[in-house]
Amino acid sequence: MADVAKGGDGAESALREIFLIAPHAHNRQGPGMSQSIRNRIQGTIKEITSDKVLTEVVLDTAIGPIAAVITTRSVNELGLKVGDTVYALVKATNVSVEKA
Repeated sequence: MADVAKGGDGAESALREIFLIAPHAHNRQGPGMSQSIRNRIQGTIKEITSDKVLTEVVLDTAIGPIAAVITTRSVNELGLKVGDTVYALVKATNVSVEKA
């Protein structure tokens, strides 16, 4: 699992969905509500690369770098910028294993 988390072989298929949330952001149900994704990894935004529709956000985390592609609109609504502390929420619906 460490190789996948650090972006090693198979990372693309193992990390199916990554959501970024800013610590001050609240979901639509209001402040204090939980959400169901259990893989919550705190990190600092290292790089943001945007086009008109999509943005790649690269985080520095304790387990290594994590990249997420989210909508540019979400980046703007969250007010994300390099240096911000955020959480990567990882939902892996399909994890494959390949013999080395």
